[in-house]
Amino acid sequence: MALPATTYDTATLVNPGSSLTDFTLIVDLSRMSAAWWTAVDTSDGTKGRAAKDSGPTELACDWVAFDSVNETGLLRVKWSGTLATSGSQTLRIYPPQAANASVSAADTYGSDNAYGSQVKGYWPLNTLSDRTSNGNDLTANNTAAAGVGETLYNGGLLSGEMFTSTDMFYGSIPALTGTDEYCFMAWVHPDTDTSGGFSGIVHLRDAASDYVSLVTDSSGKPRCREYAGSFSFFGETPTTGISPLTANTWQHLMGYKNGDSYRDVFVDGTVGVANTSLADSNVDEVFIGNQSLGAYWPYDGCMAEVMILTGGSYQGQYEYEQSSDQATFWGTWTNVPVAAGISIPVVMHHRRMMGVS
Repeated sequence: MALPATTYDTATLVNPGSSLTDFTLIVDLSRMSAAWWTAVDTSDGTKGRAAKDSGPTELACDWVAFDSVNETGLLRVKWSGTLATSGSQTLRIYPPQAANASVSAADTYGSDNAYGSQVKGYWPLNTLSDRTSNGNDLTANNTAAAGVGETLYNGGLLSGEMFTSTDMFYGSIPALTGTDEYCFMAWVHPDTDTSGGFSGIVHLRDAASDYVSLVTDSSGKPRCREYAGSFSFFGETPTTGISPLTANTWQHLMGYKNGDSYRDVFVDGTVGVANTSLADSNVDEVFIGNQSLGAYWPYDGCMAEVMILTGGSYQGQYEYEQSSDQATFWGTWTNVPVAAGISIPVVMHHRRMMGVS
């Protein structure tokens, strides 16, 4: 598919400490330049494009959220090839325009291909849909509902989902064995501090009720915990330096399981608890906001950006780095003017200013 001969924005990222292959990048569209947004004349994000600056080489995109009136949104782009541990890479983002062809989910550069094979599930939770091609959509239990406007990513992209009482989402995920290396994570925004006791965040479980979970313990401190026929892990002593989750504040939690060697919990990108006495839990279900369909450890608050990844903890760390500070991760987006001899009709700007898309 030919890239449009129009204006586009570029930004350069410094490559990661560990090489990543076919990795998903996050772009906060509220940071695009004024010239980029002036060129937008449609509310259909799939009419936008992304490409490596070298070549240029088109990349698969998932326009998770796109708001042409308020000039905001979330774009996921899969980098083709390897992000090496030296040098830098530059990304182009082309504005959605009505004259461009829409990209369907199954297209080469569509949303089904915007996630590497290591992404086993991704639920931003503005819908119950799994954004990956695995198609593991969630089912709502009780009254879990859209959030009330809490925002992420400095500029405010997505509200989370709101949970109370026994509210939760649940669904199947691709099977992970007890010896697999994987991480699972979420941004959380509790309505109250969690010092009062147990709270469930994300649980990975199998039919035998073995599970690996992100929870807060009896002191309200985050844990990555595991159960396989024994509750012995509940005897862990809370670790100095980890605090209960803060009320009315977005924090990032990640649980990491290194096969049957150890498991960690990361709070805002910093490793908290390393546990070396492990069970051998297989998992193929996910529960978000509660431990199961009963009234067990309900989470009270909003949550967003739930993801399950196979591979090393650095993959989850890279997700956190992108979502916590887009300005540092990408730097400044710079507009590259329309190619010589091509002009953008003024009517596009007029339509956008009138709020028509």
